[in-house]
Amino acid sequence: MSMIWPWSSQACAISDTEICHGHRACISPLALISILLALLLFSPLLSSPASAGHISSGQDIQAAIDSAQEGEIISVGAGSYSPIIIDRPLSLIGEGRPVLNAALQKPAVTVKSNGVTLEGFEIRGVEKDPASKFEYYMKNREAARGQRLDMPNAAVLVEGNGFLLLNSSVHRAQAGVYALDADGITIKDCILDGCDTGLFLHEGRGLDVSGCSIIDCRKFGLDIECSGDIAVKNCSIINNSNVGILFREGEGAAVDDNLISGCTFGLSLWNASHNQVRRNRVDHNYYGILVTNWSCYNNITDNLLIDNSRGEIIAGFGIGLSLQENSSHNLVVGNVARGNYNGLEISKGCQYNAAYANNASGNKHGIRMNENRNNLIFGNSFLNNNINAYENLSRNVWNTTIGNCYSDYQGEDENGDGIGEQPYSIPGPHSRSIDYMPLLRPLGKDEERMGTAELQELVRGYATLPDEEEAEPAAQLEEGIMVISSPRPRLPPQWGEFEPLDVSRSPFQGENYF
Repeated sequence: MSMIWPWSSQACAISDTEICHGHRACISPLALISILLALLLFSPLLSSPASAGHISSGQDIQAAIDSAQEGEIISVGAGSYSPIIIDRPLSLIGEGRPVLNAALQKPAVTVKSNGVTLEGFEIRGVEKDPASKFEYYMKNREAARGQRLDMPNAAVLVEGNGFLLLNSSVHRAQAGVYALDADGITIKDCILDGCDTGLFLHEGRGLDVSGCSIIDCRKFGLDIECSGDIAVKNCSIINNSNVGILFREGEGAAVDDNLISGCTFGLSLWNASHNQVRRNRVDHNYYGILVTNWSCYNNITDNLLIDNSRGEIIAGFGIGLSLQENSSHNLVVGNVARGNYNGLEISKGCQYNAAYANNASGNKHGIRMNENRNNLIFGNSFLNNNINAYENLSRNVWNTTIGNCYSDYQGEDENGDGIGEQPYSIPGPHSRSIDYMPLLRPLGKDEERMGTAELQELVRGYATLPDEEEAEPAAQLEEGIMVISSPRPRLPPQWGEFEPLDVSRSPFQGENYF
């Protein structure tokens, strides 16, 4: 039996729909084309739970990502969502603060593409749990194949360049944002809260963190290693148990206008050179700013270092700014240190640093120099400290054409040039350093300060103490008594043969890294 299609009738050819032979409905070619076009347009909506465009609660974000074209914007409504993988350049915009949830060894967001933007989300991570992690991989051995089993539970895992995280919050992950070899990351107006490490970046360039709150992290607020061209600006970095900001083995960072408070080490530069640290408020840390382990050519200027004191080791002990472990050629300029145990400190083999135009007042020690030489200290104000300036086993230069202002200076200015006629001897065990040009009053705030090049030239011109001096004799006559002692070298030791202070393994933290 042959089948006769409706559109084979001549009547159908001249009208949209007619009753044809056998009372069958007949459809014109024009109407058929309209129906087919409608099916093509609406069939994706019928076959997929979500599409690139808007995602409502209960729909599948991953399906929308998988069907999206590069460069599309996907808006996500309020609700709670499972982990997602973004493998193409897209923008996901949260409306009503949607929640992205991580799972064990499954980040809430895995970024596998360049050019991804994530804005307006609450991202909940998974805390460190080695036992559950081991059990997971024992039960899911295929998932472990070819994977690094030392990777942390990250809330956001970044494997692409140009990632933007905007106006979002990340909570209680082993690593809030974890990025390896990723360039051009921007994190703006975000909260990283209660993580082991808020952000970890290794071998990346062009990181920009601004306007963020990084709080209550158990190890590091920001851990940035082997990276460059970093900017951390206008952030609040508070109550991170170990280090607020660790910048390790990198260069070219600008750390400006931040609040860094309540950490063991507020900011640490570790073997990090050519960086700028400016206008930060650093308070209530154990070490406010620590520059250590061959960190050189850094400019540390106009920071407010106040009330850095803790009681874990010695009641009230804390340091505003400390240069340590062969860190040399740094400029420490225009900082205010107040209410610390040591306001400023330069210790253990550091040379050719300049401390200029700083104000260290109301500390236990205004400035403490320990086991170093050939640092230039001038134009500073050391006022109302228990001990204004102190040297231990050191020999440094304390004036150029001007020296420093000491509140305990007892000399006179006979010619009215603002410089005392009698030199100021720097106290300390066997100290031989002298400020020959002590100031009678502090430098004025409105006085023009010297620039970097001029300060470096002064260091080259004045910090010229000879490299070697004879050691003290093993036996010497003191007040009629022969005193026998071991020789004391005049040169500071090079500290490379010793284990330097490791700020990533603090005395208050038994574990390190991931």
